[in-house]
Amino acid sequence: MLNLENIDLVNSTSDQIKVLCYSFFIWTSIFAIVNQKVHLKNHPKKVQDDVKNRIVSIIHGCLTFWAAAYIILVEQPSFGAPNSQMMQFTMIISTSYFIYDFLACLYYDLADMSLVSHHSLAICGYAVATISKFGAPSSIWGLMSAEVSNFPMHMRVIFRQVGLRHTKLYEACEWTYFALYIIFRGSLVPYMVWNTWPQRDVPLLVKITATGLFLQSLYFIFEMKKILTRQYFQFQERKKKNIHHFWFSVNPKVQELSYINNQKKDKVF
Repeated sequence: MLNLENIDLVNSTSDQIKVLCYSFFIWTSIFAIVNQKVHLKNHPKKVQDDVKNRIVSIIHGCLTFWAAAYIILVEQPSFGAPNSQMMQFTMIISTSYFIYDFLACLYYDLADMSLVSHHSLAICGYAVATISKFGAPSSIWGLMSAEVSNFPMHMRVIFRQVGLRHTKLYEACEWTYFALYIIFRGSLVPYMVWNTWPQRDVPLLVKITATGLFLQSLYFIFEMKKILTRQYFQFQERKKKNIHHFWFSVNPKVQELSYINNQKKDKVF
């Protein structure tokens, strides 16, 4: 068994590998439990696999967000500070999750190029920061900024997958996701990148990963603006035709709307 009190995640590579392996096993076990307990009748297998995997992603997002928030608010490390035990632990847990998720998405045919590139860069960035003993503060800032919107992001997709896209429940998740994403990524990520590049001890790959997160955030913020603009005109049409969304079911009258059969899948995760 792994005794957390007697491990050194800063200086011991063997301890880092042990925690990585144990946590990978835990993520895989969580998915196995979800796979056994969660059943979605009348939905294709691929939809069921995607929903189950997103439940694991929600668990990871919630845990790592609070861990990152604790580090930033309590430990308050500077961007050039050496990695602490807690920072190392959080990064290793996230690395193991991204390895699990990468393999799961490949196995269940849920992966696309954006996921492959995102997960590959995240795994390499965390690994380099962990091994070099520097760069964790930047990684933790990025982790908190990314995971704060994790829950509504995944719930939005889950509701869409099970046929609840045209409901107030879906809209509430989407607007919450957009608001958290724009506020946190639009402010904290630029701040993190600005303070990361001048640090000599922070590995170059960590700086590149931070910049990649910033560019990705910028791109999706502009995409969200387009989506919100489109939703405004859709709302105007619903208002004009006196058609309202229900909270937990789809109003049959939405079929009368001009845009209902022409909606594209919004690629904002």
